[in-house]
Amino acid sequence: MSTTATSTATSTTGGRRRRPALPAALRGRRGRTGAVLVALVVLLGLLGPLLLPADAYQQGREALAGPSWSHPLGTDEVGRDLLARALYGVRIELLVCLLAVPAAAVLGTLLGLLGGLNRLLGEAVQRLFDLLLGFHGLLLGLAIALIVRPGLGSVVVTVVLSALPAFGRQARAALLAQLARDHVVAAKVLGVPRARTLRRYVLPNVTDAATALLAVAMAHAAKIEGGLSVLGFGIQPPTPSLGTMINTGSKYLFLHPGYALAPVLLLGLLVFGLTLLADSFNREKLR
Repeated sequence: MSTTATSTATSTTGGRRRRPALPAALRGRRGRTGAVLVALVVLLGLLGPLLLPADAYQQGREALAGPSWSHPLGTDEVGRDLLARALYGVRIELLVCLLAVPAAAVLGTLLGLLGGLNRLLGEAVQRLFDLLLGFHGLLLGLAIALIVRPGLGSVVVTVVLSALPAFGRQARAALLAQLARDHVVAAKVLGVPRARTLRRYVLPNVTDAATALLAVAMAHAAKIEGGLSVLGFGIQPPTPSLGTMINTGSKYLFLHPGYALAPVLLLGLLVFGLTLLADSFNREKLR
């Protein structure tokens, strides 16, 4: 009977294979441009500190020195190499994105699916999402930093909680939409086990919906980390982060413009590239 249901479901969908979201999204100009920008920033963050002779934490005698062969962007207020610190700051941004966003995706998708399968649990999950949506990411980060101490941990928790509602609501909406499809209803009528129906016909579409949100969430995560660090509630010195460098460099903007402008440029390229990727994913999803 389950074999009949499988063939019925396949015929209902026309036997078409879904195109993988990532390769399809990268075929467009926006997707390619976004991928190139993100790859460039990632390579700079990963390889830059390994190739530079200067250390991000090494202090020197030349404070706020201008660009030179030994320090291409100059030095900060205690003589540390600005280029090395900016590239190391990219690593912090990537660490936040790669720690917090996948955690939010998994937890949010799980809560959304459970809420879609159980009415009472769904109400509780929706109220939790409404509560989290009532706080702006930076306000939520400030509250968390006041409860615990500012640092990488509080930034990661802030990003996870901020991204949770988007992944959860997207997963719940995708689940309910798929449960109403003819092939899923046919499988249920013909007695196909619910777990098999969810695994074969529902979860792949839910996964595609979550994938389209990853780039958006990563761009949002980078902005949250940068914003909290600029306000002094994110990554704390002496650990270099782009937001911290922007915060400190703004005090020397006229004396040493490269201090703040370099991290602004790197953060802007990362967010812009991720935004282009997200837009390309969404365009492909609507086709």
